[in-house]
Amino acid sequence: MHLTGYWSLIYQIPVGLLGLSVMVFVHELGHFSVAKWVGVKVHTFSIGFGKKLIKFKRGDTEYALSAIPFGGYVAMAGESPDDGGYGNTDEFRTKSIPARIAIAVAGPIANMIFAVLILFCLYLSGTQEAKTSMIVGEVEPNSAGANAGVVPGDVLLKYNGKPLTGWEGFMQEVALESNHPIPLELRRAGRDTVVNMTAEINPKFGIAFSGISSELEVQVESLVPGMPAVEAGIKPGDKLLSVDGIRVPSATAMIAIVKESKGQPITITVQRAGEKLDIKATPVMDKDSKRYMIGIKQLEIFPTVLVKRSPSEALKRSLQMNWQSGTSVVRTLYGISTGKIKLKALSGPLGIVQMIASSLRRSLQTFFEFIAMVNTNLAVVNILPLAITDGGLVLFLLLEAIRRKPLSLSTQMVINRVGISFFLMLAIFVTFQDILRVSLFLN
Repeated sequence: MHLTGYWSLIYQIPVGLLGLSVMVFVHELGHFSVAKWVGVKVHTFSIGFGKKLIKFKRGDTEYALSAIPFGGYVAMAGESPDDGGYGNTDEFRTKSIPARIAIAVAGPIANMIFAVLILFCLYLSGTQEAKTSMIVGEVEPNSAGANAGVVPGDVLLKYNGKPLTGWEGFMQEVALESNHPIPLELRRAGRDTVVNMTAEINPKFGIAFSGISSELEVQVESLVPGMPAVEAGIKPGDKLLSVDGIRVPSATAMIAIVKESKGQPITITVQRAGEKLDIKATPVMDKDSKRYMIGIKQLEIFPTVLVKRSPSEALKRSLQMNWQSGTSVVRTLYGISTGKIKLKALSGPLGIVQMIASSLRRSLQTFFEFIAMVNTNLAVVNILPLAITDGGLVLFLLLEAIRRKPLSLSTQMVINRVGISFFLMLAIFVTFQDILRVSLFLN
């Protein structure tokens, strides 16, 4: 493990945990607020599980920050089916079915509202948004796109009959339509054509990729001391435009161009402060990687434009994006059930912590967009009618309304234990996958 990997992990843990804790706090605050509103006694409001590290009591409720930060809970009087209780009017079970349903759905609704507010404020203040141009910048060799005949310069128009308006949507559609030919309509040299592309599931990540990427702006992030790029006068922040007249559409392309130079001098055209400069550099052979290098660490950036919206436009856009996030969760679960997506594609708390920190490292905008997306995902997953989720509790309550009596205590306990066992095994599996991904990131 590299030293930079350790430092990256040390940075990610507190930042990621803080982001996750905020989402948990919002979720539990929803349950807590409605429980208090309808007159249910709350014993404990905890962020995290396990041993309580910090706690204080106010009124009937103990507020705590607990040792295991992946989650949280609100412990209400008479909530658990195996809680004896005394039938007091301030217990969860003595409240009307609509009141109990309101408490159950309050957590997911709080996350949804929080996600909408985050993006509303973000879009109102202005965001850097990728240009909608679907021009292909690079196609990975032996990828689904390459096998279908897609080449750099093609303009993607439709996938599976649906018009394409952005790269994120295209990648999501590809991930959900794997292992069978899908028509991809594109424009090449002014003429429209259709190719069939079969995206296969990547065994490492559990989802399908096309191998097609957009035109990117390649920027110098940092330089290796003593290497040709430093000596030639290249600076961090320079935008790499071309090498010996060959356009640089991606970081991979830049690496390939330098590698193929075989140590001969090259002319790199960069953009700096709005001015184009031609800089000559001579690549040197790197003994470790056994390829020619000039010592540039590159950063790929989607070409973007600054977009500011009115309050009504910002709200509309926020609702649209959160709707897309929410429906993508359902489609992903459907993809897993049909085998189009593998379970290893899921991320658990450890993976989410790492991704929260990574998003902040990219930009504040990316961080807030990711936090909003995870809030929406958390809300949707919790509202699904599964054992031990908020949606599962709503299902129990609806059955109680139909039967005019609750399920027997033994039935509820069996269902809950089966649900807990399932989610525990799933949590162990996704955490193991998260550890593998973090290991790949650190090495």
